[in-house]
Amino acid sequence: MSYLNKQRLLALALVSAFGGSGTALAQQDGARADVSTRANLDTAVQDARPARTDAEMAQQAAEQAEAAKRSGAVTAEGAAQAEYSAWQADQASKQAQAAAAEASNAANDAGAARSAVVGGTAVPRQAGAESQQAASSASMAGTEARAAAAEAAIAASEAQRAVTAPPPPPPPPQVVPTGPVEPQVTITSSHPDSVVGDYKVDMAALDGNGDGALSRSEARLNATLTAEFDAVDNDHDGRLTADELKGWMR
Repeated sequence: MSYLNKQRLLALALVSAFGGSGTALAQQDGARADVSTRANLDTAVQDARPARTDAEMAQQAAEQAEAAKRSGAVTAEGAAQAEYSAWQADQASKQAQAAAAEASNAANDAGAARSAVVGGTAVPRQAGAESQQAASSASMAGTEARAAAAEAAIAASEAQRAVTAPPPPPPPPQVVPTGPVEPQVTITSSHPDSVVGDYKVDMAALDGNGDGALSRSEARLNATLTAEFDAVDNDHDGRLTADELKGWMR
């Protein structure tokens, strides 16, 4: 066999070997993609279906909150709270609707990746990665829809509570006395030897012996002076002189 023929045979053997290996690898990738895209599609569908249900529940809660607001509240504070709660429920409902739509779109993307693998129109590894991303998106959107539905339900309940809340109790009435009011009495005390009162002493009329001083017996003709004799008697000699009576004499 010539050298040229040997080289041709070697080349054909290498092409055959590598071609068979490439086919085997492609078949393995296809098998993996078939399994993964099927699983990812199932997951996306399972997340998208309850997301739609949550969106419907959120919509119902928003409608209930709106109806409660329109029914009228007992108090002005309740009406304001009901209006705010109805707005919250409406916003949560819109979030749930958007999340449900996103979950549905993700499920559709997972289905498209699966179809491409089955039909052999896509690169298996690329299709598997796309289906995995779609399944993750559907899961996240389902969680968002569930949370939004819960918020809408809470807001609807708060709106209903607000419109039925009674007004606060009135303050207790002030007790006004109806009986006679006793006058205020002021009590003062003074030392027994203090000079109090407003009086004038006619010393000439009281000074019976004309000695220029009043004794206790002479002071008895003036009851006030008798009561305060000791206080006026500065030197405590038992006689009231003109100096001691200064300011009270006429």
